[in-house]
Amino acid sequence: MKRSMTISNLPRELAEEILCRIPGTSTRAVRSTCKKWNTLSKDESFTKKHLAQAASALTEGEFSAIVLINYSLYLMSVNLHGIDNGSDPSLRPTGNLISLNDSDKLVITRVYHCEGLVLCLTEDYTRLVVWNPYTGQTRWIRVELRSDKHRGIWYGHALGYDKSNNHKILRYLNVPGAMYVHEIYDLNSSSWRVLDVTPDWDVEFDNYGLSLKGNTYWYATDKVSREDMPDFLLCFDFTTERFGPRLPLPFESYSEDAVVLSSVREEQLAVLFQHCETCEMEIWITTKIEPDALSWCKFLAVDMDPLTGCRFYSGGSFLVDEEKRAVVVFDEDKNVSETNRNTAYFIGQNGYFREVDLGEITTAKEIFPHAFSYVPSPVQINQPA
Repeated sequence: MKRSMTISNLPRELAEEILCRIPGTSTRAVRSTCKKWNTLSKDESFTKKHLAQAASALTEGEFSAIVLINYSLYLMSVNLHGIDNGSDPSLRPTGNLISLNDSDKLVITRVYHCEGLVLCLTEDYTRLVVWNPYTGQTRWIRVELRSDKHRGIWYGHALGYDKSNNHKILRYLNVPGAMYVHEIYDLNSSSWRVLDVTPDWDVEFDNYGLSLKGNTYWYATDKVSREDMPDFLLCFDFTTERFGPRLPLPFESYSEDAVVLSSVREEQLAVLFQHCETCEMEIWITTKIEPDALSWCKFLAVDMDPLTGCRFYSGGSFLVDEEKRAVVVFDEDKNVSETNRNTAYFIGQNGYFREVDLGEITTAKEIFPHAFSYVPSPVQINQPA
Protein backbone atom coordinates (compact mmCIF):
# COMPACT_ATOMS: atom_id res chain seq x y z
CA MET A 1 0.00 0.00 0.00
CA LYS A 2 1.43 3.36 -0.99
CA ARG A 3 2.03 5.69 1.94
CA SER A 4 0.43 9.15 1.60
CA MET A 5 2.60 12.27 1.90
CA THR A 6 2.25 14.03 5.27
CA ILE A 7 3.79 17.10 6.83
CA SER A 8 6.18 15.00 8.90
CA ASN A 9 7.69 13.07 5.95
CA LEU A 10 8.04 15.89 3.44
CA PRO A 11 11.54 16.14 1.91
CA ARG A 12 13.62 18.81 3.67
CA GLU A 13 13.91 20.95 0.52
CA LEU A 14 10.14 21.04 0.07
CA ALA A 15 9.52 21.66 3.77
CA GLU A 16 11.95 24.60 3.68
CA GLU A 17 10.25 26.04 0.61
CA ILE A 18 6.84 25.87 2.31
CA LEU A 19 8.02 27.33 5.61
CA CYS A 20 9.83 30.18 3.83
CA ARG A 21 6.51 31.34 2.43
CA ILE A 22 4.94 31.63 5.88
CA PRO A 23 4.99 35.10 7.53
CA GLY A 24 7.38 35.40 10.46
CA THR A 25 4.57 36.10 12.92
CA SER A 26 2.90 32.78 11.97
CA THR A 27 5.91 30.50 12.38
CA ARG A 28 5.08 29.77 16.00
CA ALA A 29 1.74 28.23 15.07
CA VAL A 30 3.38 26.19 12.31
CA ARG A 31 6.11 24.87 14.61
CA SER A 32 3.46 23.35 16.86
CA THR A 33 2.15 21.12 14.05
CA CYS A 34 5.00 18.60 14.19
CA LYS A 35 8.44 18.07 15.73
CA LYS A 36 10.21 18.00 12.35
CA TRP A 37 8.95 21.45 11.38
CA ASN A 38 9.74 22.78 14.83
CA THR A 39 13.36 21.57 14.51
CA LEU A 40 13.69 22.90 10.96
CA SER A 41 12.39 26.34 11.88
CA LYS A 42 15.21 26.69 14.45
CA ASP A 43 17.93 25.67 11.99
CA GLU A 44 20.38 28.54 11.38
CA SER A 45 20.60 28.05 7.60
CA PHE A 46 16.81 27.97 7.32
CA THR A 47 16.26 31.08 9.44
CA LYS A 48 18.78 33.03 7.33
CA LYS A 49 16.96 31.94 4.17
CA HIS A 50 13.56 32.78 5.66
CA LEU A 51 14.65 36.22 6.81
CA ALA A 52 16.31 37.01 3.47
CA GLN A 53 13.16 36.02 1.59
CA ALA A 54 11.00 38.14 3.91
CA ALA A 55 13.27 41.16 3.36
CA SER A 56 13.20 40.76 -0.43
CA ALA A 57 9.38 40.66 -0.35
CA LEU A 58 9.27 44.27 0.90
CA THR A 59 8.75 46.84 -1.84
CA GLU A 60 10.76 50.03 -2.28
CA GLY A 61 10.02 52.50 0.50
CA GLU A 62 8.45 49.82 2.71
CA PHE A 63 9.60 48.60 6.10
CA SER A 64 8.14 46.89 9.15
CA ALA A 65 7.46 48.46 12.55
CA ILE A 66 6.09 47.32 15.88
CA VAL A 67 3.64 49.80 17.37
CA LEU A 68 2.17 49.91 20.89
CA ILE A 69 -1.36 51.36 20.76
CA ASN A 70 -3.90 51.23 23.58
CA TYR A 71 -1.93 48.59 25.54
CA SER A 72 -1.69 46.27 22.49
CA LEU A 73 1.21 45.51 20.15
CA TYR A 74 0.81 45.47 16.38
CA LEU A 75 3.13 44.59 13.53
CA MET A 76 2.67 47.21 10.81
CA SER A 77 3.88 47.74 7.27
CA VAL A 78 4.99 51.33 6.65
CA ASN A 79 5.07 52.29 2.97
CA LEU A 80 6.38 55.65 1.73
CA HIS A 81 6.76 54.58 -1.90
CA GLY A 82 4.59 57.32 -3.36
CA ILE A 83 5.74 60.37 -1.42
CA ASP A 84 8.16 61.42 -4.18
CA ASN A 85 5.18 62.36 -6.35
CA GLY A 86 2.95 63.60 -3.52
CA SER A 87 0.90 60.41 -3.15
CA ASP A 88 -0.49 59.21 0.16
CA PRO A 89 1.66 56.87 2.23
CA SER A 90 0.22 53.77 3.90
CA LEU A 91 0.41 52.34 7.41
CA ARG A 92 -1.12 48.88 7.36
CA PRO A 93 -1.44 46.40 10.25
CA THR A 94 -0.05 43.00 9.22
CA GLY A 95 -0.38 41.19 12.53
CA ASN A 96 -1.54 41.53 16.13
CA LEU A 97 1.33 40.81 18.51
CA ILE A 98 -0.62 41.03 21.75
CA SER A 99 -0.77 37.28 22.32
CA LEU A 100 2.24 36.25 24.38
CA ASN A 101 1.99 32.70 25.72
CA ASP A 102 -1.42 32.52 24.01
CA SER A 103 -2.92 35.07 26.42
CA ASP A 104 -5.10 37.65 24.72
CA LYS A 105 -5.69 39.39 28.05
CA LEU A 106 -2.13 40.60 28.50
CA VAL A 107 -2.06 44.38 29.00
CA ILE A 108 1.25 45.87 27.82
CA THR A 109 2.00 49.34 29.20
CA ARG A 110 5.57 49.87 27.95
CA VAL A 111 7.71 48.23 25.29
CA TYR A 112 11.46 48.37 24.61
CA HIS A 113 13.43 46.93 21.71
CA CYS A 114 16.94 45.64 21.07
CA GLU A 115 17.81 44.14 17.65
CA GLY A 116 14.92 41.73 17.21
CA LEU A 117 14.07 41.22 20.89
CA VAL A 118 11.24 43.02 22.68
CA LEU A 119 10.96 43.77 26.41
CA CYS A 120 7.36 44.25 27.58
CA LEU A 121 6.01 45.62 30.87
CA THR A 122 2.64 44.38 32.06
CA GLU A 123 -0.02 46.46 33.81
CA ASP A 124 0.27 44.75 37.21
CA TYR A 125 4.08 45.02 37.07
CA THR A 126 4.77 41.67 38.70
CA ARG A 127 6.69 40.28 35.73
CA LEU A 128 8.66 41.43 32.71
CA VAL A 129 8.80 39.44 29.50
CA VAL A 130 11.59 39.31 26.93
CA TRP A 131 10.17 38.10 23.64
CA ASN A 132 11.34 37.30 20.13
CA PRO A 133 8.28 37.82 17.87
CA TYR A 134 9.99 35.91 15.04
CA THR A 135 10.75 32.69 16.93
CA GLY A 136 7.97 33.04 19.53
CA GLN A 137 10.50 32.41 22.30
CA THR A 138 9.78 34.16 25.63
CA ARG A 139 11.46 34.63 28.99
CA TRP A 140 9.36 35.76 31.96
CA ILE A 141 11.16 37.57 34.79
CA ARG A 142 9.66 38.33 38.19
CA VAL A 143 10.03 41.86 39.55
CA GLU A 144 9.19 43.54 42.83
CA LEU A 145 8.69 47.14 43.90
CA ARG A 146 11.54 48.40 46.04
CA SER A 147 9.05 50.17 48.30
CA ASP A 148 5.31 50.02 48.97
CA LYS A 149 5.26 53.73 48.12
CA HIS A 150 6.42 53.04 44.58
CA ARG A 151 4.30 52.28 41.58
CA GLY A 152 5.30 50.23 38.56
CA ILE A 153 4.90 53.20 36.25
CA TRP A 154 7.79 54.94 38.00
CA TYR A 155 10.38 52.43 36.82
CA GLY A 156 12.30 52.85 33.59
CA HIS A 157 13.93 49.94 31.76
CA ALA A 158 16.43 49.15 29.04
CA LEU A 159 17.34 45.98 27.15
CA GLY A 160 20.86 45.42 25.85
CA TYR A 161 23.74 42.98 25.62
CA ASP A 162 27.45 42.80 26.44
CA LYS A 163 30.40 41.97 24.17
CA SER A 164 29.70 38.25 24.74
CA ASN A 165 26.14 38.73 23.36
CA ASN A 166 24.69 38.04 26.78
CA HIS A 167 21.42 39.96 27.15
CA LYS A 168 20.70 42.05 30.23
CA ILE A 169 17.93 44.29 31.54
CA LEU A 170 18.57 47.58 33.32
CA ARG A 171 15.86 48.77 35.71
CA TYR A 172 16.08 52.25 37.17
CA LEU A 173 14.02 54.51 39.38
CA ASN A 174 14.62 58.27 39.49
CA VAL A 175 12.53 60.11 42.03
CA PRO A 176 14.23 63.52 42.42
CA GLY A 177 14.92 64.29 46.07
CA ALA A 178 13.72 60.86 47.19
CA MET A 179 15.36 57.73 45.79
CA TYR A 180 17.54 56.48 42.96
CA VAL A 181 17.61 52.78 42.12
CA HIS A 182 19.70 51.09 39.42
CA GLU A 183 19.52 47.31 39.09
CA ILE A 184 20.60 44.91 36.37
CA TYR A 185 19.23 41.49 35.48
CA ASP A 186 21.55 39.05 33.73
CA LEU A 187 19.61 36.57 31.59
CA ASN A 188 22.58 34.22 31.70
CA SER A 189 22.83 34.03 35.49
CA SER A 190 19.09 34.66 36.12
CA SER A 191 19.83 37.13 38.88
CA TRP A 192 19.30 40.78 39.82
CA ARG A 193 22.22 42.90 41.06
CA VAL A 194 22.18 46.42 42.50
CA LEU A 195 24.53 48.85 40.75
CA ASP A 196 26.43 51.52 42.63
CA VAL A 197 25.28 54.66 40.80
CA THR A 198 25.11 58.19 42.16
CA PRO A 199 23.56 60.16 39.30
CA ASP A 200 24.12 63.85 38.74
CA TRP A 201 21.50 63.70 35.97
CA ASP A 202 17.81 62.95 35.59
CA VAL A 203 15.98 60.92 32.95
CA GLU A 204 12.24 61.57 32.79
CA PHE A 205 10.07 58.46 32.95
CA ASP A 206 8.27 59.23 29.69
CA ASN A 207 11.62 59.54 27.89
CA TYR A 208 12.21 56.16 26.28
CA GLY A 209 15.79 55.03 25.94
CA LEU A 210 17.07 53.79 22.58
CA SER A 211 19.11 50.58 22.40
CA LEU A 212 21.70 50.42 19.65
CA LYS A 213 24.59 47.99 19.17
CA GLY A 214 23.90 46.51 22.59
CA ASN A 215 23.99 49.77 24.57
CA THR A 216 21.19 52.18 25.51
CA TYR A 217 21.06 55.96 25.08
CA TRP A 218 18.77 58.47 26.83
CA TYR A 219 18.00 62.15 26.58
CA ALA A 220 18.99 63.47 30.02
CA THR A 221 19.06 66.71 32.03
CA ASP A 222 21.40 67.99 34.73
CA LYS A 223 19.97 67.18 38.16
CA VAL A 224 20.74 70.61 39.62
CA SER A 225 20.92 73.13 36.78
CA ARG A 226 17.95 72.02 34.68
CA GLU A 227 17.26 75.52 33.34
CA ASP A 228 20.85 76.76 33.03
CA MET A 229 22.82 73.83 31.60
CA PRO A 230 22.05 72.38 28.14
CA ASP A 231 20.72 68.84 28.08
CA PHE A 232 22.73 65.92 26.74
CA LEU A 233 22.69 62.23 25.87
CA LEU A 234 23.64 59.53 28.32
CA CYS A 235 24.80 56.01 27.42
CA PHE A 236 24.72 52.84 29.51
CA ASP A 237 27.36 50.32 28.46
CA PHE A 238 26.05 46.79 29.11
CA THR A 239 29.56 45.33 28.97
CA THR A 240 31.08 47.52 31.67
CA GLU A 241 27.66 48.01 33.34
CA ARG A 242 28.42 51.68 33.74
CA PHE A 243 27.04 54.98 32.49
CA GLY A 244 29.41 56.81 30.17
CA PRO A 245 30.27 60.52 30.02
CA ARG A 246 27.74 63.13 28.97
CA LEU A 247 27.44 63.23 25.18
CA PRO A 248 26.67 66.57 23.50
CA LEU A 249 23.67 66.97 21.24
CA PRO A 250 24.05 68.77 17.88
CA PHE A 251 21.78 71.55 19.17
CA GLU A 252 21.26 73.37 22.45
CA SER A 253 18.19 72.09 24.28
CA TYR A 254 16.65 72.38 27.73
CA SER A 255 14.13 70.40 29.75
CA GLU A 256 11.05 72.06 28.19
CA ASP A 257 12.09 71.26 24.62
CA ALA A 258 10.92 68.15 22.74
CA VAL A 259 13.74 65.65 22.15
CA VAL A 260 12.96 62.12 20.91
CA LEU A 261 15.38 59.31 20.00
CA SER A 262 15.14 56.74 17.22
CA SER A 263 17.48 54.59 15.12
CA VAL A 264 18.34 54.08 11.47
CA ARG A 265 18.88 50.50 10.24
CA GLU A 266 19.95 49.56 13.78
CA GLU A 267 23.26 51.22 12.96
CA GLN A 268 22.82 54.94 13.60
CA LEU A 269 21.17 57.05 16.26
CA ALA A 270 18.57 59.63 15.19
CA VAL A 271 17.15 62.48 17.23
CA LEU A 272 14.11 64.73 16.73
CA PHE A 273 14.30 68.24 18.22
CA GLN A 274 11.71 70.99 18.62
CA HIS A 275 12.29 74.13 20.67
CA CYS A 276 9.57 74.81 23.24
CA GLU A 277 8.84 78.26 21.80
CA THR A 278 8.74 77.37 18.11
CA CYS A 279 7.46 74.62 15.84
CA GLU A 280 10.72 74.23 13.94
CA MET A 281 11.53 70.51 13.79
CA GLU A 282 15.02 69.17 13.16
CA ILE A 283 16.10 65.56 12.59
CA TRP A 284 19.76 64.69 13.14
CA ILE A 285 21.53 61.36 12.46
CA THR A 286 24.87 60.19 13.82
CA THR A 287 27.84 59.65 11.51
CA LYS A 288 29.78 58.06 14.39
CA ILE A 289 28.43 56.36 17.49
CA GLU A 290 30.36 55.00 20.48
CA PRO A 291 29.51 54.82 24.20
CA ASP A 292 31.78 57.85 24.79
CA ALA A 293 31.63 59.77 21.48
CA LEU A 294 29.11 60.89 18.85
CA SER A 295 29.20 62.96 15.67
CA TRP A 296 26.15 64.22 13.75
CA CYS A 297 24.74 65.50 10.47
CA LYS A 298 21.38 67.21 9.88
CA PHE A 299 18.92 64.98 8.04
CA LEU A 300 15.76 67.10 7.81
CA ALA A 301 14.45 70.51 8.91
CA VAL A 302 10.73 71.42 8.73
CA ASP A 303 8.64 74.28 10.09
CA MET A 304 5.64 72.48 11.60
CA ASP A 305 3.74 75.70 12.38
CA PRO A 306 1.74 75.84 9.11
CA LEU A 307 1.24 72.06 9.22
CA THR A 308 0.08 71.32 12.78
CA GLY A 309 0.66 74.52 14.76
CA CYS A 310 1.90 72.32 17.60
CA ARG A 311 5.03 70.60 18.70
CA PHE A 312 5.58 66.94 19.42
CA TYR A 313 6.24 65.46 22.85
CA SER A 314 9.36 63.84 24.26
CA GLY A 315 7.14 60.87 25.13
CA GLY A 316 6.42 60.18 21.46
CA SER A 317 8.39 58.21 18.88
CA PHE A 318 9.39 58.41 15.22
CA LEU A 319 10.75 56.32 12.35
CA VAL A 320 13.25 57.36 9.69
CA ASP A 321 13.38 56.47 5.98
CA GLU A 322 16.81 57.57 4.72
CA GLU A 323 16.12 56.85 1.05
CA LYS A 324 12.92 58.91 0.95
CA ARG A 325 14.35 61.53 3.34
CA ALA A 326 11.20 61.34 5.41
CA VAL A 327 10.08 60.55 8.96
CA VAL A 328 6.93 59.14 10.53
CA VAL A 329 6.09 60.63 13.95
CA PHE A 330 3.66 58.80 16.26
CA ASP A 331 1.77 61.07 18.62
CA GLU A 332 -1.70 62.39 19.42
CA ASP A 333 -4.05 64.28 17.14
CA LYS A 334 -2.94 67.94 17.03
CA ASN A 335 -6.00 69.28 15.23
CA VAL A 336 -8.56 69.18 18.06
CA SER A 337 -8.76 70.99 21.40
CA GLU A 338 -9.27 67.76 23.34
CA THR A 339 -7.40 65.03 21.52
CA ASN A 340 -8.80 61.51 21.51
CA ARG A 341 -7.07 60.02 18.47
CA ASN A 342 -3.74 58.29 17.98
CA THR A 343 -2.07 59.71 14.88
CA ALA A 344 0.92 59.10 12.61
CA TYR A 345 2.44 62.13 10.86
CA PHE A 346 4.36 61.55 7.61
CA ILE A 347 6.80 64.43 7.05
CA GLY A 348 9.23 64.84 4.17
CA GLN A 349 11.07 67.31 1.98
CA ASN A 350 9.54 70.23 0.09
CA GLY A 351 6.57 70.57 2.45
CA TYR A 352 5.35 66.98 2.19
CA PHE A 353 2.90 66.25 5.02
CA ARG A 354 0.20 63.64 5.59
CA GLU A 355 -1.72 62.46 8.66
CA VAL A 356 -2.90 58.89 9.22
CA ASP A 357 -5.53 58.21 11.89
CA LEU A 358 -4.57 55.25 14.10
CA GLY A 359 -7.86 55.10 15.96
CA GLU A 360 -9.39 56.33 19.18
CA ILE A 361 -7.40 56.53 22.40
CA THR A 362 -9.17 54.00 24.62
CA THR A 363 -6.76 53.73 27.55
CA ALA A 364 -7.71 55.33 30.84
CA LYS A 365 -4.24 56.83 31.13
CA GLU A 366 -2.79 59.02 28.43
CA ILE A 367 -0.14 56.85 26.77
CA PHE A 368 1.38 57.91 23.47
CA PRO A 369 1.56 55.35 20.67
CA HIS A 370 5.12 54.04 20.63
CA ALA A 371 6.77 52.67 17.48
CA PHE A 372 10.12 51.29 16.41
CA SER A 373 11.47 49.75 13.21
CA TYR A 374 11.44 45.97 13.40
CA VAL A 375 13.80 43.57 11.63
CA PRO A 376 13.10 39.90 12.50
CA SER A 377 16.02 38.08 14.10
CA PRO A 378 16.65 34.42 14.99
CA VAL A 379 18.59 35.41 18.13
CA GLN A 380 17.94 33.03 21.00
CA ILE A 381 16.90 34.13 24.49
CA ASN A 382 18.88 32.56 27.33
CA GLN A 383 16.61 30.39 29.45
CA PRO A 384 17.09 29.56 33.17
CA ALA A 385 19.05 26.38 33.82
